[in-house]
Amino acid sequence: MDRIMVGVDFSKTSLAAIRLATDVAFRANADLLVVWVQTAEMDYDEAEARLKELVASAQKKLVNNKAEYLIAKNGKIYTALNNVLKEYHSDLLVIGTHGNSGFDEKFAGANAYKTVTCSHAPVLTVRENFNFDKPLEKIIMPIDSTRDTRQKVPWTIEFSKMFPGTQIHVLGIFSYKNKTIRGEVEGYVNSVEKLLDSKQVKYVTDYVESENTTLSTIEYATKVNADLIVIMSEQEKTFSNIFLGPYAQQMLNLSPIPVLTVSVRQVNGESR
Repeated sequence: MDRIMVGVDFSKTSLAAIRLATDVAFRANADLLVVWVQTAEMDYDEAEARLKELVASAQKKLVNNKAEYLIAKNGKIYTALNNVLKEYHSDLLVIGTHGNSGFDEKFAGANAYKTVTCSHAPVLTVRENFNFDKPLEKIIMPIDSTRDTRQKVPWTIEFSKMFPGTQIHVLGIFSYKNKTIRGEVEGYVNSVEKLLDSKQVKYVTDYVESENTTLSTIEYATKVNADLIVIMSEQEKTFSNIFLGPYAQQMLNLSPIPVLTVSVRQVNGESR
């Protein structure tokens, strides 16, 4: 990765996002671009002064790389962020999210989901209560029966390499209501295991039976005290998805753990 971009609105959640983005940029030996989308709610000069403070703080850690800021004007926030992301060829976007509720609606719920689905790069989302004192040790990678489920593996490996000592949890997910896909899931998991073995990445494998992929993944991640969940923007569609919304939106709304969301078009190179 050459450049990490982080969207900020100066809420506590976005301050958590910049802290995480700075850490990732340091570990990836990448530059950092801090972006604020201009709004009527905050004075321009005040925002710029705060951006300068944030960048100066980040620069102290990024000894070998640059930390810069940019103020994007006009348009919806998720559109503006994506335009900057594309123009500056950033490899990863980091944002904070409040989930279903919160005092700042700019990155909450559906709007965070729109940012993710519009993004020309994978998106890492984090909440303000993320524990930065705990090292990133466990990454959850759910594998279901969808054709593209394995395409998040390279990004998962990249994050595991950035954080020495990390263990990937390959989580095979079976559907309660569709027993015929069990063999497909096992086959996908086996191929993932072979790739991880070839890359000499530390991992464990577990399986769960699930009525909802999102809830089962979060439950497992919470049980093992995970630090990151890596997903595709869409995975297996179940009956409960009809009521809870798209897979990635459910995960952004409900997960207390940071989520890295990758879309098929990103891994296939269509977003560049």
